[in-house]
Amino acid sequence: MLYIFFGPDTFSRREALQHLKAELDTDGMLDAGTTTFDARQVTLQELIAACDTLPFLSPHRLVIVEGLLDLTAAGPRGRRSRRGASGSPGGPWQALADYVERMPPTTTLVLLDGDVPADGPLLDALRDKGAVRHFRLPDRRALPGWVQTRARTLGLRIDGRAAHLLGELVGSDLWALAGELDKLAAYAAGRPVGEEDVRTLVSAARELEVWDLLDAVVEGRPAVALKQLRRLIVQGSNASYLLATIQGRYRRLALAREMIDAGASAVRIGQRLSASGYGLERLLDQASRHPLSRLRAAFHRLLEADVAIKRGIYDEELALELLVQDLAAAPSRAA
Repeated sequence: MLYIFFGPDTFSRREALQHLKAELDTDGMLDAGTTTFDARQVTLQELIAACDTLPFLSPHRLVIVEGLLDLTAAGPRGRRSRRGASGSPGGPWQALADYVERMPPTTTLVLLDGDVPADGPLLDALRDKGAVRHFRLPDRRALPGWVQTRARTLGLRIDGRAAHLLGELVGSDLWALAGELDKLAAYAAGRPVGEEDVRTLVSAARELEVWDLLDAVVEGRPAVALKQLRRLIVQGSNASYLLATIQGRYRRLALAREMIDAGASAVRIGQRLSASGYGLERLLDQASRHPLSRLRAAFHRLLEADVAIKRGIYDEELALELLVQDLAAAPSRAA
């Protein structure tokens, strides 16, 4: 049997594969008969040989190939296979469509892929040969329904308003949504979950992620900062809010730096900025690494980003990405 699971929703693809494995693993020995290939590292002949191998210790053989549709896709988004002659789009892999019809009944072949064209040449050739599932990311309007369905699988009761709020706070990242539901299930301990529970747990977690973004920007870690920024945006964080938060951090750094240069004590700085403990230590450390000249340049860059958004030069998300990249790339040093 052939299964093709593809699309940008990696969470649901993983769930579908796990469900298929559970169906096939009737005696707990499927792992011994499972082979996984990277499409870039296997030939058609090697794949056929693996599929033709009779299962051992298990009544089923499972063969998984990752990235084959993307490898053989034609056009500007795809990359042609480096193996074999060009021929038709997809090269020698087109012969896979003929092979699956004579594949042993004990073998299950699964092709896993990401966001590839739904009309690629190999996919078109295989579409009628097995089960094809396209996993799209859910529309934001569909998130409350997804949340409630997922909650039921966990034995969690969550009302409609709480499900809607969770979707608004986390966004369409299903990995993050599933993680938040796991935490809510543990937190609720059997009782129904309402809006206040969602605000208590999810808002606190989001705040920590924003702090991680700010630290990465200020401490000169652009790759980490951009990754965290994109995660927050996918989860539904408002770009204007994130921009204002970055501005707020640099404002506190500038005030702390001015007081450091004026010889103020840590206690006095903490009183002025309402900071104490570890938060104050972190603020002082970061401020000590940024002279006022660099902080002034950061404020100038923040103003440029704000103007670019208001004048429509860039959309909010692009302007924010460029800003974060520029600020995080500015070297920090002890000063």
